[in-house]
Amino acid sequence: MFRYAFYNYNYNLLYHMELKIYKSLNQCCKLWNEFSPNKKLFDVWGFRQCFYDRDDNQPYFIAGRENGKTLGIIPLWYVKSTNQYVYFGGWFPERNSFFLKEKTKLPQFLEQCPENTFIEAIDQTEGKYYNFLEDEYTYYLDLSKYDNDFEKYFSSFDKKKQKNFKGELKKIPKYKVFHNRLRDFNRLVELSIKHFGDNSIYNDKALRNGILKMVKLAYEKDILQMISLEINGKVEAVDVGITYGNWYHVVAGASNNQEIKKIQVCRFSCIIRLLENPLEV
Repeated sequence: MFRYAFYNYNYNLLYHMELKIYKSLNQCCKLWNEFSPNKKLFDVWGFRQCFYDRDDNQPYFIAGRENGKTLGIIPLWYVKSTNQYVYFGGWFPERNSFFLKEKTKLPQFLEQCPENTFIEAIDQTEGKYYNFLEDEYTYYLDLSKYDNDFEKYFSSFDKKKQKNFKGELKKIPKYKVFHNRLRDFNRLVELSIKHFGDNSIYNDKALRNGILKMVKLAYEKDILQMISLEINGKVEAVDVGITYGNWYHVVAGASNNQEIKKIQVCRFSCIIRLLENPLEV
């Protein structure tokens, strides 16, 4: 599935549309809740706000009005450290949408964005209303095609892959599976930094704290699907999923690939078996 990006180099104000900028977090929250459809996980204000860093982010919501009525909003924030305007929530949340009553007016709204606005991870459906730049692929799996059954999904692999998959699972030491142990988030961070070094996203303290807030919020809402794999008394893999509506969102994960070969195969198997419900990944 493609996602899109938008980069505005110039600031062009269309004078026939009344423009109002909101910078108060409380006002932006009210606008968001008024216009967001809350269909996707990151349509929910609480999950977006997890990534708000008051030291580096300044809310910047663009509201367009005609004939005294608000037509919609482009929800941005200004990043002080990069001198850039991005979608509210930063780069981590995906499937960003524009909250407009009439989507045909999207080009007019985008022209209101300040110079040096960069919006990435735009939902694919928004491409019907504006010719965005192609961003990158995201992975999507619809398990309803397999009656939400792991064995049916597994049988869709060619015979050689099925054989290799089963063989690799047998090589993994005996393990235990634990669900929603929040303390294992620290181990996830440790494993990610061990594997990726300086390139791990968890080296960014603000982002790390934002992801942890998101995990805790999902736990409070009883929609967290956190899986920890323990081998010989030590957590060697952690995956974090969040269910919302008919979707299962894989939001974080890490494993000790260096010392335990093929553990990623085990992670994949555990996640898919967890999803033997009417969910989509």
